[in-house]
Amino acid sequence: MKKFLFFSLISVSLALLAVSCKEPEPKDTEIRRAANLDASAYDQWVYFSFADGKATARAYTEAAPEKWDVAFHRENVRTNGGAALKTDFTALAQVVALPAEGFVADVQDSIIVDMSQMMQGVIGYAEAEINPALNEWVTRDGMPPVYTVRENVYIVRTRENTYAAIKFTSYKNDVDKTGYVSFDYKYPIVF
Repeated sequence: MKKFLFFSLISVSLALLAVSCKEPEPKDTEIRRAANLDASAYDQWVYFSFADGKATARAYTEAAPEKWDVAFHRENVRTNGGAALKTDFTALAQVVALPAEGFVADVQDSIIVDMSQMMQGVIGYAEAEINPALNEWVTRDGMPPVYTVRENVYIVRTRENTYAAIKFTSYKNDVDKTGYVSFDYKYPIVF
């Protein structure tokens, strides 16, 4: 009887161990945060990879890094050969289906790259690609400017045809300096 009880206990223990080692069920994409990306310099872009969750700053005259999905230059945003759309959603959890249309590709525009002679009335500009939909994420009003982050969620289609949902949360750092981009995002989103 003791042998039977002993072997039964071992069998149950092994069965429980096998069940506990099973692969976890896939979960929805978790919400991640990118905080205080320093995009305050007029002469550089800050490139961000959704997959890595990492940012890399480069001068606007330098080549972009090999791997990136979106880039920030002050309040300007561009994609890496992707497209984006502004939704009416105000929470990342509301994004459950891929909109059928409305994605906008980047377009050529002018960006400010040199403010060193602003007091003499001279401002330096350069041509760059920006995304019109993503460029709506923050508004500027008055002088001194007051920046307001829009409540909308944006969906980005990457160059690899994967999708990310972004909810911008701030344009200021912890000491109230502008040009610091913070956002929550879900990546990859599978529809």
